Amino acid sequence: MATVYLIGVRGIPNRYGGFERLVEVLAPHLVSQGHDVTVFCNQDPTVNKDGVDEDFWMGVRRRFIPVRSSGPLGTVEYDWRSFKEVPAGAVALIFGYGTGIFQRYLNQRGIPHAVNMDGIEWRREKWGRLARIWLRMNERAAASKANILIADHPEIQRYLQEELGKDSTMIAYGVDDDALQPDDRSDLSHPLLAQYPDQSFSLVVARAEPENQIHVILEAFERSRKNSPMVVLGNFEVNDYGRQLRARHPNVHFAGGVYNTRVLNELRRRSKLYIHGHSVGGTNPSLIEAMAAGALLVAHDNPFNRWVLGGDASGLYFKEAVDLAAHLDNPPAPAARTAMIGAAQQRCIDQFLWRRILDEYDGVVARLVQAKH
Repeated sequence: MATVYLIGVRGIPNRYGGFERLVEVLAPHLVSQGHDVTVFCNQDPTVNKDGVDEDFWMGVRRRFIPVRSSGPLGTVEYDWRSFKEVPAGAVALIFGYGTGIFQRYLNQRGIPHAVNMDGIEWRREKWGRLARIWLRMNERAAASKANILIADHPEIQRYLQEELGKDSTMIAYGVDDDALQPDDRSDLSHPLLAQYPDQSFSLVVARAEPENQIHVILEAFERSRKNSPMVVLGNFEVNDYGRQLRARHPNVHFAGGVYNTRVLNELRRRSKLYIHGHSVGGTNPSLIEAMAAGALLVAHDNPFNRWVLGGDASGLYFKEAVDLAAHLDNPPAPAARTAMIGAAQQRCIDQFLWRRILDEYDGVVARLVQAKH
């Protein structure tokens, strides 16, 4: 069995995003396979309540890394300190390429490693010129230095081959089998559940970033007949983009974050339309979770979302505000709705179950162990 170090996430259990959810599932699985597993975590006081250097969570060693800097410099410092602590004889799984230049340190010490290349990060609208240069440099460094590249979507796999000349292993994100089984949710309590019954509202769950097309979605709502409320979940006080949207759209219910998974999935299921505006990146975890929960999807029309949904049978699409406004005003009839939801859930069964994803990561670890010999 192997000594495995996981680098690049902010911490587990997940309070952050897609990579953290993946590692939250993957790391205990690797422990169950007999591996000695360490995940680097930041010094979040809500997680590391006792201020310890390390502890164990579900059999996984959590190594807490303190940093002196904040913002992007803090991320660089955090990753550098993590890379330095990986011992010779281990193998490493790296999530994201933002500090790919540090992989040279692993190569120098003979530590085989795989990198999940995430989306095409440098294309995101939030980054300025210098950040994009940094990200592109690290993307190339990560691709050139890794033993194995992981793409979470066929479009990312194609990009790595055509732009960087690198082969990769395609492994998406997952959902639990039981996420597809309707459970008894009568015990759930949340103000939004009390306020909104079945199919009485449209729902958006996203970070306040331009590439998530929130401005287009809200413009579509304003163009529509407003037959039902629009509810937006997420922190829209975090940046100017989010604050401006809140000020510009007083008719929209900005409800903040919902972090209870069962409540969030019930809201997804109850929504008349679940609108997914992400336009950049690979396989988006929140899209898969909404598919599994039984939401009726309306997704931004791009190759990433189309592959995840599996085509027209599993949902609706929009490019511009006028397209989405038409969907808001004319949602599918009940029979078509049921068919689309069923097709989306079947797509999850065929492609996105965690047990299949974890088997594929087992194969990656086995290849890294073999690379040591």
